[in-house]
Amino acid sequence: MVSYIALQKNAGKYISHIETTFAGLDKYLIDSSKSEKSLNEADITGWISTLQVAHATKKKCFSVLKGFSVYLQSLEIHCTIPSFSRNRGTAYTPYIFSDDELLRIIDASDNLIYSLKRLGSDTPIGFPVLVRLLYTCGLRLNEALNLRVSDIDFEEGTLIINKAKRNRQRFVPLKPSMTEILSAYCARIGIIQITEAFLFSNNGKAYSDSWAQRWFSVILNKAGIHYYKKIMHERGPCLHCLRHTFVFQSFRQSKKTVDSLNELVPILSTYLGHANIMETDRYLRFSYELYSEAHKSISDYTEGIFPEVWS
Repeated sequence: MVSYIALQKNAGKYISHIETTFAGLDKYLIDSSKSEKSLNEADITGWISTLQVAHATKKKCFSVLKGFSVYLQSLEIHCTIPSFSRNRGTAYTPYIFSDDELLRIIDASDNLIYSLKRLGSDTPIGFPVLVRLLYTCGLRLNEALNLRVSDIDFEEGTLIINKAKRNRQRFVPLKPSMTEILSAYCARIGIIQITEAFLFSNNGKAYSDSWAQRWFSVILNKAGIHYYKKIMHERGPCLHCLRHTFVFQSFRQSKKTVDSLNELVPILSTYLGHANIMETDRYLRFSYELYSEAHKSISDYTEGIFPEVWS
């Protein structure tokens, strides 16, 4: 497994999902007291059956193991991959924040200092900036946390995302107001070296994913946003949902500037850093309980562009 990961990494491939898959499978094999150097259908189906994840996630695991099986066979190690159940559709449903919820999230972020148990933390300064970055730019969480000062062009009003998903790189335009906020943050926090992390704690290290998730749960509580899953695999409110909300708001605003969704979707797909518009498909699967007026236009578009796909 380690050799295969190294091989993929040296080839410039995206390896995060491979590492995650191997970690889970390796633990299962150890717990099962497997000793022989082989991988058979019983091993894989047994492990997959223990995963409490969406069907699409299981599909990704099978995809990783399919590539791994070719590698094992080249080393003359026995490996048999079982067939994968090809059910239609996806159970994934993103959570879209309402306009009122967004205002409450911003307000709670700006008043985060009142939730601190100790003084001296820069969290009340950095977290409101993070929330605004995720919502106004549609960034992934790790993209925002990995930003350096040198990645921001204050004159042009753009970000360069160097550590995007699957090692892609892209430019993201900023609203003038967001550029001003980022500039004010740099002045307030005392950032001097352009190679420094943009969002960092008192010890000088970049904030972590766990830090962001932990404080966002505080924000949701302060904002009075509570959620209970209605269906399995439904994503409740989280930081990534700000990215989904950004996409939805882009659709709402597009009526004023774009003639049709045919023009908007390819642009939005590129903006989000997707490899193609098929990746953008799940970002169009909104809950229409809050924004029912958009249901018909988006449904008509996705019906014509995105075919029924086997998962």
